[in-house]
Amino acid sequence: MFQFGKLVIPLYLQWEQQPLPVQAMVSMLESFACQACIGIGLGMMTVVGKCVYAKEYEQARQYTISLTKLAWVVCIIFCAIIMLFIQQITSLAKMESESAKLAIWLTRIVFAYKMIFWTPSFLPGYGLRAAGDVKFSMITSTLSMWICRVVVTIFLVHTFHMGL
Repeated sequence: MFQFGKLVIPLYLQWEQQPLPVQAMVSMLESFACQACIGIGLGMMTVVGKCVYAKEYEQARQYTISLTKLAWVVCIIFCAIIMLFIQQITSLAKMESESAKLAIWLTRIVFAYKMIFWTPSFLPGYGLRAAGDVKFSMITSTLSMWICRVVVTIFLVHTFHMGL
């Protein structure tokens, strides 16, 4: 459902005549920037799950916190590297100059927020799922996807005529 929600926005923006190559580039870079963090989250699920199974709840909490901090540092490093080389990346992709400028601008905005908010929004959920609390993670991720991502996008496009 989360992936479906991510597909709704580019389809909607295409319908609204927005520059899809720019959205595709930024989405691909954003996806690349968080791959290592997702790997840390998957590892967290194993470690926290074993701690919970052994009834070592304090240790599970500590691993969730420390692995979230590690993922945060990794996220900042990957985002910073991509932002450092964003002009070269758009050049390699042979984007038109106007599209490249928009991709660079959008990447900087998205990554500035990603470095601050992505890790604390996503990583603790891995620990919660490993501890058996899948309901909270499912409800919050579903609501945030549909309300924050899809509904707000449609609202901003229609109300303020904002583009990508």
